[in-house]
Amino acid sequence: MVKRIKTDSLAEHNNLFVYFLLIGIAVVVMIWTLEEHYNVILPYDRYGYAISIIATLFCLVLSHFFARTNLAKVLLFGYISLYLISLTIASYISSAQTGDIYSFASTLQWVPILYLVAFLFLPVKQAIFSSIAIYVLLVTLLLLTYLGFIETKSPSLEALALNISLTHAVYLFCMIGVMRLKQTHKDSQLKALQMEHAANNDGLLGIGNRRLLQSELNTRVAKNTPFSLLLIDIDFFKAINDIHGHLVGDDILREISQCMSDNLRPQDTIGRWGGEEFLVIANGAKFDTALNLAERVRSAVENHAFSTVGKVTISIGVAQFHENTSASQTFAEADKALYKAKGNGRNQVVAA
Repeated sequence: MVKRIKTDSLAEHNNLFVYFLLIGIAVVVMIWTLEEHYNVILPYDRYGYAISIIATLFCLVLSHFFARTNLAKVLLFGYISLYLISLTIASYISSAQTGDIYSFASTLQWVPILYLVAFLFLPVKQAIFSSIAIYVLLVTLLLLTYLGFIETKSPSLEALALNISLTHAVYLFCMIGVMRLKQTHKDSQLKALQMEHAANNDGLLGIGNRRLLQSELNTRVAKNTPFSLLLIDIDFFKAINDIHGHLVGDDILREISQCMSDNLRPQDTIGRWGGEEFLVIANGAKFDTALNLAERVRSAVENHAFSTVGKVTISIGVAQFHENTSASQTFAEADKALYKAKGNGRNQVVAA
């Protein structure tokens, strides 16, 4: 169950990445169109937008058609970082020389997307280190200006750089905080799933326990879903424990559990009802199908060579669920059939 949740989460995350790429392409096209329309596009942006679309399409193909999503994420982050950082440095130097801060301001409004991409698609440690490195670069530009290494004709540019340094620190702090909260929530979710799995499964055999079986029975009765029950008891199991010891008895339980599971259908549910008793919920099985299934399971156990005791047999009582009855009534019928099978000499299947 935990594994299935992780798989579903990964698929959802990969779908999010594909949507992000599609939206990114649409946004770049819109910005390119608007800047061309108002004649404010910078020469390097015209080439940069075209390259960005090509790079994003490449990552989209790599992720969606070749299932290399992790590689596509790293390549996308690397390209966006290289493009925006280069553009930030170039536009800052240009603005310092000309006094026109538009190119620098328009570039800076896109730099926070680097933090977003990093925390969405990179491992946590890589995302934190990458984001801090990007922020340090922005602060370095500010320091170089105040130290006189970069001369500027615009006091507004210095003020803007200082403002950006402060606001990006807030962005970075918030992103790290959100990521830590998300990780804490994820850990709590995983722990809850593990606790639920432990509560619903037999620790010795790894199959469902009575709690899980009872819950599934109640669900099927509430939805009026057709099913049959196979109530199974290991013949003379107490004698096995008395002669060979409980450790051997545990081994027998494991072997029988595996043998029965191997001979059930994929849609069937098997669990340990208690002690040496097992219950199989044969989902959607009519009575004849359930009887054939029970006989197949009984025969498989009878013909199985057990490592320590050689031969072990089982007795099975079969009952079918009917409308307007309860799970307990169906179970009681299977229990009566099992009692009859044991009374008739064991190692047999009896129908309710």
